[in-house]
Amino acid sequence: MIELKVAASYMRLYRDDLGTWVARLAILKAVASSGSVAGWVVWKEYAFVWGAIIAVSQLADALKDVFPFTKTHKAASEVAVVLGAMFIDAQLEWENIFSGRHTDDQIVNRRYKLTKLQHATEQKSFPHGLPFKKALFEAAQAEATGYFATTYGVE
Repeated sequence: MIELKVAASYMRLYRDDLGTWVARLAILKAVASSGSVAGWVVWKEYAFVWGAIIAVSQLADALKDVFPFTKTHKAASEVAVVLGAMFIDAQLEWENIFSGRHTDDQIVNRRYKLTKLQHATEQKSFPHGLPFKKALFEAAQAEATGYFATTYGVE
C-alpha cells in the first residue's frame, strides 16, 4: 500500500510538473499570436513576418498533441487518476485486512490483482517506461510517509 501511495503521488507530481510546461507552451502561443496581430496593425510593412509568426503559432496549436511533453502529460494525467482510485480501493482492502475479514490466501490474491492492475495501467500509458525524476520521487516518498504517519500513526 505504501508503494502504491508513492506511485500515485509520484505520478501526480510528474503530471503537475509537465503541466507547467504545457501551460508555458499555451502562454507562448497566445502571446505570439496576439502580439503578432498587434504588431501587424502597428507595423504593416512587416506583414510577412507577423503572418509567419501567426502561422507558426497556429501550427503549434494544431500539433500540440504531437509534442512529447503534451502527450506524456495526457498519459500521466490518466495514470494519476487511476492510481489515485486504486489507492482508495487499497485503503478499503487494508481496513478489511486489518479487521481480520480476509484469510492469508485472500490477502495474497487481492495484492496480486492490485499490483497487476497497477502494472497494466502504467504499461498502457508508458509502454517504454516512465522517466525517473529523483526530486519528484523523493517528494512522493515524503508525502507518503507524512500521509501514513498522520492517518495510521506509522512512519
